[in-house]
Amino acid sequence: MIGLVLTHTREGFSFVTKYSLASGEFVSYRSGSDRVLARVSHTEPLRDYPVEFLLDPEVDAEDVALFYGLDADDYRFYRVHARVVGYFDRRVNEFINPRMMPLSGTRIERVDETILSDVNRVSADEVGSAHIGTILGTKTDAVLSVREMVSQHLSIIAATGAGKSYTVGVIVEELISAKNMASVLIFDPHGEYSVLSEIQNDQSFWEEGYRPRVRIVKPDQIKIRLGDLTPGDFISIMDDGNMSEKMKTLFVEAYESLKRDERSLTRSFTRNELRETIEGLSDGKNELSIAGLLWRYDRMVREKIFDDFRSIPLREYFQPGLLTIMDVSGIGEWKQQLIATILLRQLFDSREGTDNERYSEEFRPERYLPYPVFLILEEAHRFAPQSGDAKSRQILKKILSEGRKFGIGVCMVSQRPSKLDSDALSQCMTQITMRIINPADQKQIGESIESVSRDLLEELPALTRGQAIVSGVAINTPIIVDIRKRRTREIGGTSKDAPQLWREEMQERRYETVERRPSYELDVGV
Repeated sequence: MIGLVLTHTREGFSFVTKYSLASGEFVSYRSGSDRVLARVSHTEPLRDYPVEFLLDPEVDAEDVALFYGLDADDYRFYRVHARVVGYFDRRVNEFINPRMMPLSGTRIERVDETILSDVNRVSADEVGSAHIGTILGTKTDAVLSVREMVSQHLSIIAATGAGKSYTVGVIVEELISAKNMASVLIFDPHGEYSVLSEIQNDQSFWEEGYRPRVRIVKPDQIKIRLGDLTPGDFISIMDDGNMSEKMKTLFVEAYESLKRDERSLTRSFTRNELRETIEGLSDGKNELSIAGLLWRYDRMVREKIFDDFRSIPLREYFQPGLLTIMDVSGIGEWKQQLIATILLRQLFDSREGTDNERYSEEFRPERYLPYPVFLILEEAHRFAPQSGDAKSRQILKKILSEGRKFGIGVCMVSQRPSKLDSDALSQCMTQITMRIINPADQKQIGESIESVSRDLLEELPALTRGQAIVSGVAINTPIIVDIRKRRTREIGGTSKDAPQLWREEMQERRYETVERRPSYELDVGV
């Protein structure tokens, strides 16, 4: 026992204790035969020293209290405020709120590991589990249900330097381990996740008959087949703000005419075929429009990312036990959005078509994906922005709302939730939220994540690096977690040590200068 209930309100209860408990820690009390779990919201001193005891900084307030015959121990107690989580009902496998607050005088106890482990839906070594760390202030494992996390999407939100990429690495390690053997692709705008290639050579990930694989796709290997673009894709790329409605109409007519061509039933059209079809629309009256359209089309197809035949090979990128890192660093933002759009669109089509038996190994094998997949989207606010336009927003929101039916899971990673589409964020039913300082970002999180109570949200600015609030369907109740140590090296993105790098550069220059000086200068001490 660590304390006794003092009083309660509609929101929670307070108890008196001599222990200073941190926000987010758990305590328990008995209600009949049930052990009820409660979460500490904040702690404050029960009694303060009289102001007169504190006027002289040279004199210890405890000594003053003793001088007046007061017991200094009376000032070492705390009033701790807590909110009821509930008792765990194994029949329904969730916490049930008892609907009654503990009466004054009820004994409050520390929670043991047996009670606290009910916070997790699965155990750490179980198939379909992801051990991400320990519950704050304890040695109890924090474990996510991979089934729930992947099927109902995940968000990882944190300010720069809070450990966002590090946490993504922990999640990937768990997904690609022998417990899960997941099919994972990371869309990597900064080229910082290549260090995860260590996984395939790390024997701690191996088990009999299983060894994970990692594939890194470099920017120059990424190609978009012209035939995979829609008329809207073409027009959004070609339109420089001066593309007339007549040009757009002519292009759509040429595109649809080519798609109806019997040759397109067995293969995709080429850039020359589309160009010839546009030229064939000339009727002697629209020459200027066709000339302007061809000029824009030729400028577009000169981009090296477009190809007549090569496209995104889904079957090569998505396989059980394979981590694919799609490095799109150094590629312009509009191209990144286009790549993401094509990837997401084809992924949705493949999984939907496979589930509905439109695709098979015999018919359209390149689109046949007979297993769930998981996509980690870094800098998610670029691809589903709250305001402005992005080619990828529509298909991403479609996958977030409908992908569960077809086994497509998405993890959205961002350091600026206020710039992320609120509807998209609210579709992520498991949330890992790290330190957030910006008030606009905190507000967006509060509005988009229903499972986190206000008292936990108030902890966001105070979280240290590597701590996170974990909530949602992959766990039984929101918790604060100390993220575990990575098995692979830390992902890039840390700040440069500028003074050290400056000094090293200057020392190198001095050395080169001395090496280049004539020998007679050195002889006279120059």
